[in-house]
Amino acid sequence: MTKLTLMLLTFLMIGCAKKEVKIPTLAEKGVQEIQNHSQVWLFFEVKNNDTVAVVNRKNTISTTHWIYNIDKRLPLKAIIPAIINLQDKHANSMHSEKGMFDYFSYSDTISKKLSLLKFDGVTFETIDELPQNLVESNESKYEDYSNIALIFNQKSVRLNDVEIDKSNFKNELATLLKFPSEEKKQMLHLNFNGSLLYQDYLFYRTIINNLSGENILVNKNEFIFN
Repeated sequence: MTKLTLMLLTFLMIGCAKKEVKIPTLAEKGVQEIQNHSQVWLFFEVKNNDTVAVVNRKNTISTTHWIYNIDKRLPLKAIIPAIINLQDKHANSMHSEKGMFDYFSYSDTISKKLSLLKFDGVTFETIDELPQNLVESNESKYEDYSNIALIFNQKSVRLNDVEIDKSNFKNELATLLKFPSEEKKQMLHLNFNGSLLYQDYLFYRTIINNLSGENILVNKNEFIFN
């Protein structure tokens, strides 16, 4: 495909079977126009009482940007293994091309358009248990930053060991970032419960993306814990 100007869709459908993907609905800005893209689909299904992600990437082309259309009802533990595998295929296939990125799609209720969040370069790591203090265990690696640890559970967020409600997340994080405790660049370290729904994951990630900048960095390693 060539140029894509993204329009608002609550349900994205594919093929003659009319299978649907209910994408996240968020009030956050994102990328709304890209050149040269392919579509990846992760559908919601229940098999043997388990929620599973069914992947369709039949029409992907390695020399294009990839847009990941993921059902918002899927938990992270159901989609992260597929995403890791797809990232590898996009970056390392025989025909891969530099400058082609990976994006998550969502419906932006402010602009009334379909929007994208770029996640190229992010490394997802699944772990059985979250370390007590991940930053301290890698102290030499992060000593030049003012570090902020975020732990996302299903009903709450821990922001530097202070538990806050999801509804206050944006304001609390913006306030913390506005008044850094040290004369260093700030770095956010993200840790997500594997049972967190994709809708909530993208809610947090779009907010973080829009608050980050030259002096507010986000660790490219994201941990998914049980």
